[in-house]
Amino acid sequence: MKNENIFDEILSKTRVPLLITYPPYRDMIKYGQSSKMSELTTEINEVIKEERSHILEVNSLHKEKSRITASVLYLSNEINTNDKKGLEKELGSHKNRMEDVREDIKKREDNIQHIILLKEDLNLDLLKATITYAYEFMKKDQQELQKLLLEIEKLRQKLKQDREKRDKLEKRINSIYGFLHSIVGAKETELFDEEFLKE
Repeated sequence: MKNENIFDEILSKTRVPLLITYPPYRDMIKYGQSSKMSELTTEINEVIKEERSHILEVNSLHKEKSRITASVLYLSNEINTNDKKGLEKELGSHKNRMEDVREDIKKREDNIQHIILLKEDLNLDLLKATITYAYEFMKKDQQELQKLLLEIEKLRQKLKQDREKRDKLEKRINSIYGFLHSIVGAKETELFDEEFLKE
């Protein structure tokens, strides 16, 4: 965009929805979009897929963490209450896995936060590209609309003149027929019509 400051100032007061799912945006792009808009839409869709994948994996890891926690509690109880020292190795293995799962969850949640920020940036880039594209077309459309409105106004004026001319011609014809009917009568006027108005 030519003036990034205006864009940033306006958007600082606005919450921008995810454009690719926003109905007014989807309705608008039915009339066309730039190649940049198309590229950004593809990028956003890819980022959304990646985000969903991480979310599903984090959910799965949280379930695993719950299972491990239950096992650790059970094994700790068996070791401490029932003096089953043979379970210490298994408990250590579960604690190690728990640590791996926690690290994996943290890493994936960090990735999700990064993806959310990336998605917001791409969405703003898409909005900028859309505004630029929209205004280019609005300028062209407004120019074309002005031409059409001028043509329509000319046609209206011509139509008005043609109606006035039609009214004048009809009045003159009616006046002539009125005169002929009053002088010679209706049947005789029909004879004149046949004589003078034949092709």
